[in-house]
Amino acid sequence: MRAEDEARPKGSPDSMGPTPYVARHENSASPVTRHASRPKIAVYWTGSCGGCDVSFLEVGEAIVDILSQVEIVFWPALADPKREDLEAMPPGSIDVALINGTIRTEENVEMVELLREKAKLVVAYGACAHLGGVPSLANLSTREEILGEVLGEGWRRGPPPGGPEEDAPPDLLPRALPLSQVVRVDYTVPGCPPPAGLIGEFFNAFLSGEMPEPGYVFAKAKALCEECPRTREERVLKRIVRPHELLPDPEECLLDQGLICLGPVTRGGCNAACPQAGMPCTGCLGPTPKAGDPGLAMISALASLVRAGEEGEEAIPKEDEILDQLVDLIGTLYKYGVPTFCPLSPERERAGVRGKASPSPVPSQPGRGRRKGGAA
Repeated sequence: MRAEDEARPKGSPDSMGPTPYVARHENSASPVTRHASRPKIAVYWTGSCGGCDVSFLEVGEAIVDILSQVEIVFWPALADPKREDLEAMPPGSIDVALINGTIRTEENVEMVELLREKAKLVVAYGACAHLGGVPSLANLSTREEILGEVLGEGWRRGPPPGGPEEDAPPDLLPRALPLSQVVRVDYTVPGCPPPAGLIGEFFNAFLSGEMPEPGYVFAKAKALCEECPRTREERVLKRIVRPHELLPDPEECLLDQGLICLGPVTRGGCNAACPQAGMPCTGCLGPTPKAGDPGLAMISALASLVRAGEEGEEAIPKEDEILDQLVDLIGTLYKYGVPTFCPLSPERERAGVRGKASPSPVPSQPGRGRRKGGAA
């Protein structure tokens, strides 16, 4: 990450409202192309749910201004371009390609490599392209285990009955990957899906020709807690509950109420939309530069918050009981980032076996104090 992160582009909205303002540029020459033509954009999805494509509508009427200032040359979810149309475009002829979704198939790899060749700039758009996303939780099992579970024993790849071989589905990669592990990524617009304010911030910078340095993430470097209106008073974790087990107080910090909210380690930029709605942050904007690995940072935070009476050796068993209430450690702390933060070792990748083991049980993590007969 760069010091980004800490200088916001001009025109960045202070409040990430649902309908961001997108400036119009009336000059005869585009600040992007530097001549009369409108900048050319491409939008493509790989292994995704489609929410990122729909998210463009979240900017409201500003989408009309955006579309009037660009030329869409490739967007399969909106129009009907073919791969051969993209292949026929000269290298570098697309000004920016926004790619969403995790990279899961050989076809995904081919398409993003083609878009990288044709585009001056490539943007990882959304959590799946940024970190791997929810679909990358599949990396906890091997490709063969997944296909065997879904299709049963004796399955084989092939076209539909009577169909030509070219109609066979593409090969699955051994594991799901974020976009940056396949091609060079210039910018990131994070989120599941990206919030309207961050989409507007990106297009303001792009259409004005005032893009930040490559590597910039269009989200805040400060934690989401900084923009959350909930009040945090106790700063003590006495129990851990799941969202369906609690009707939260509408004003109190969710973490204080026992819900595992990743706000302390997640970038801001969404106006704390989920916590404001009574749901804990799951980390879709990615970790802050300071947090680094979100799971380890959150484990450290939780370990410092747990209290079961007076501090000391006698309290450790009860504190362990509280931390044992945290179920699905990987799915909770790495919901969007398994391939980024829990990669396969080279040996295991070659062998095609399960990926990196789950992090050590919470009680043994640094920050808990020294355990009897063990290291801190």
